[in-house]
Amino acid sequence: MIKKFLPFEEVVYHSKLNKEELLARLNNEIEAEKSFGFGAKSFSYSKPYIGKIAYDRFEIKRAINYRNSFLPVIKGTIKNDLNGSKINVKMNLIDFVKVFMIVWLGGVSLGCIASTYSLFFRNNTNSETGFFMFIPFVMLVFGIAMVSFGFKAESKKSIADLEELLQAKIIQNNNSN
Repeated sequence: MIKKFLPFEEVVYHSKLNKEELLARLNNEIEAEKSFGFGAKSFSYSKPYIGKIAYDRFEIKRAINYRNSFLPVIKGTIKNDLNGSKINVKMNLIDFVKVFMIVWLGGVSLGCIASTYSLFFRNNTNSETGFFMFIPFVMLVFGIAMVSFGFKAESKKSIADLEELLQAKIIQNNNSN
C-alpha cells in the first residue's frame, strides 16, 4: 500500500540513431561518480550526468550542485529497432531513500490508524488530545508531498534532457502520479 505513494517514471523513447551511436552520445555526457564520503565535501562534475554504461544498459543520475535525496536514479536499456533504436527508461528513488520512506510512511500510517481508532472508540474530552491526534495525518501528507515534489522536479528535467541527448521522441510515458 505505502509503496504506491512513492514516485517513479517509466518512459520509452524512439531515436533514429542506432544503439552504438546512442551509447557513444551517452558516454560523452556521463562522468564516473566520485568517491562518497561523510564529510562536507562538495564535488563538481564537468558533465551533466554521473553513472555508468555496460553493454546496452546505463544507470545514471543528474549531476547537481545541491542536495536532493529524491533525485531519480535513471536505468535504461537501448535496443536496435527497425528505424533506429528504442530506449526503455525507468526512474526510481535511490534504494536507501525508498526503504527509509517506506518505513517512515508505514510508521506514520500506523499512527494515523491509532489516531482514528482513538477518535472513534475512546471517549476523549481533552481538547489538546484532539489536536495531537491530527499530527500523524499531517506528517503523512507532508511526507508524500515532499517525496513527490522532490522527485518530480528532477524527473521532468531528466526526461527533457534525455529526449534532447538521445535525439529521440517519447513514445510512451507511464508515471506514478
